[in-house]
Amino acid sequence: MRDDAATIPAIPTPTSKHLNSLFPLCHSLRLLRQLHARILLHGLHLSAFFGSRLAHAYFAAGSPQDARRAFDQILAKTPHAWNTVLSGYFKTRSLSEVLQLYKLSRVEGSRPDSFCLAFAVRACAGLSLLELGRSIHLESIRSGLETDEFVSPPLIDMYLEFGSLEDAEKVFDRVPVAISPVWGLMMKGYLRESMEVQVFGLFDRMKELGIGLDPCSAVCLARACGNVGAAKEGRMIHGLCIKKNVLDSNIYLQTSLVDMYGKSGFMDFARRLFDEMPHKDVVSWSSMIAGLAQCGRAHESLLVFQDMLGNSIAPNEVTLASVLLACSHLGALQQGKSVHAYMVRNEVELDVVTNTALLDMFAKCGSMDLAYEVFNAMPERNVFAWSAMIGGFGMHGMCERALALFDEMRSENLAPNSVTFVSVLSACSHSGKVQEGRFYFESMCKDYKITPKNEHYSCMVDLLGRAGLIEEAESLIKEMPQEPSASVWGALLGACRIHKRVELTEQVANKLFVLEPDLPGTHILLSNIYAAAEMWDMVRKTREMMNERGLQKTVGFSTIEVDKRVYLFNALNGRDHRRTRIIELWHALSNEMKELGYVPDLSFILHDVEAKEGMLCGHSEKMAIAFGLLKTRDGMPLRITKNLRVCGDCHTANWTHSAKAV
Repeated sequence: MRDDAATIPAIPTPTSKHLNSLFPLCHSLRLLRQLHARILLHGLHLSAFFGSRLAHAYFAAGSPQDARRAFDQILAKTPHAWNTVLSGYFKTRSLSEVLQLYKLSRVEGSRPDSFCLAFAVRACAGLSLLELGRSIHLESIRSGLETDEFVSPPLIDMYLEFGSLEDAEKVFDRVPVAISPVWGLMMKGYLRESMEVQVFGLFDRMKELGIGLDPCSAVCLARACGNVGAAKEGRMIHGLCIKKNVLDSNIYLQTSLVDMYGKSGFMDFARRLFDEMPHKDVVSWSSMIAGLAQCGRAHESLLVFQDMLGNSIAPNEVTLASVLLACSHLGALQQGKSVHAYMVRNEVELDVVTNTALLDMFAKCGSMDLAYEVFNAMPERNVFAWSAMIGGFGMHGMCERALALFDEMRSENLAPNSVTFVSVLSACSHSGKVQEGRFYFESMCKDYKITPKNEHYSCMVDLLGRAGLIEEAESLIKEMPQEPSASVWGALLGACRIHKRVELTEQVANKLFVLEPDLPGTHILLSNIYAAAEMWDMVRKTREMMNERGLQKTVGFSTIEVDKRVYLFNALNGRDHRRTRIIELWHALSNEMKELGYVPDLSFILHDVEAKEGMLCGHSEKMAIAFGLLKTRDGMPLRITKNLRVCGDCHTANWTHSAKAV
């Protein structure tokens, strides 16, 4: 028999028990109304039991109006009846009705229990009614229920939603320690305010009191570890989650751990955990894609994105922003355009954040026209969008356009922030505009009352260092009100390499060894400076020091995109191409460039060997260019991206080849 023809089975002499047994058979609203009619015939609708059951069933069937009518017909409403309807309204997000019903319960003299108060507090939080929430909090105190396990968590959550951390802490301090959910809520509140130290402090208290780790607390701890890059502590939390059996099938916790490993730079751990997850949602995929993109594994990030689409998981704005970041790292302009087309095709909301990521991708892929086109088409532009566009011009040595855009930004009465000035100072640095850089650095402090951070000092040291003003750069560092960061000393070390200041190099390197003892970059740069000065004994000692500490050099690579595919070249695969047309083509080009005056700069071969010129031909930038010339039509632009600083000889050779082509 079809559902629309179904009827309630006939019962000769229905009793309360018989009528109650018919509720599971009411699979549609029509059948439920039939049962309601029978209950009415026998006058049972006036009882709290049947009135509550009818209200619950009507809410489940999607008819809150019928549920309220059934509730209103109850003669003597019990706390259970009130809570049934409050729960129904809350589940349907009818928060105004929750509060109206709560007020009615007080008018009719019903004493609120913990469930009633919890629903009312949550409704206040959802409707942003702080004062009413405070009055309900006061009612919970009068009723002796403030510290109840059902009331205290919503109270804490409400105050955290309103940003009142102090009120949340007061409630938390009065709650019995055995109520474990409040610990996770307080951690969540501290995380929202970027107070990771307090999160770890709560965890220490939990351990002292013997309170078990619940999923909410574990999620907060994992995120706190990720925010501060505390990989060691994060791995400990991961192990504890496995030991306490709170990890299995908890997609939120698993995703938080993946995100934590990604932010801490341990992508292999993140990938292993991600691959073991039985279920993945869009947040899980987005965390993995973002982690890979941010850790220099952009190519792998795009592959994971393809897998995500292959698993029919629709990306959101966060996913696409990370994919655009990966495209920008690889210089994958065509793939970036494809992502843009996907966003338009699927009507993804292009808000100011997504548009900023889009223009940043076009700028880093070398297509400034498209970047500026996106910028001009943005319906809303915040200070970060302006900063990204200014930074894009500066990155490509277009300092005049960057500074003109900065003036235009100010003319629209939009105050620049610290990020904007990083873009401005970086533009001055890339173009060697020393006077302009000094002016804007001073203006930032004097006109905009922005306290310079390490990022600003890094730009200024880089600007002065490139210009050969090493002593002025040193003086600026000594005048810093805060301790110079590794980026500041790194900028000075880079200047030492350019100007071959070996003695100062050793002093700066020692500073960096203290700040970043486990990073190989300083050792590599120091070794390169020694090599450029032909101090081969010092090169050997520096390399031996790296080996003793187990530090490995970051492999440099160059990428080129051809027909929407990204090809990667590095020193490791260079040998595989030596017998191919790629190396033969570069040798031919090199001979032609020598006729134009190109002389290979052998100082960029950082090994004490005889066949230095041959080694220069194997540099990844040259291999990528030769490959591009072989695989593309005449006149097509070649966009090469490198993960490290471009070799000076490669830069000269490429410029010479470009001049020849023109």
